[in-house]
Amino acid sequence: MAASNLTALKVIGVGLTLAVVLDATIVRGLLVPAIMRLAGEANWWAPAPLCRLHNRLGLTD
Repeated sequence: MAASNLTALKVIGVGLTLAVVLDATIVRGLLVPAIMRLAGEANWWAPAPLCRLHNRLGLTD
């Protein structure tokens, strides 16, 4: 899209490219690991039915 002759498509193509790059580097590379570190054990909760199934099957961590 960024190589198109239409200006609107170029803007959309460049904007989409920047959005993907920012998402991949900043959000997934920096923010998610930092928030998971801050949240600690709260990251690894399970809904009650799944927790009961886990206990009934005798699965261990």
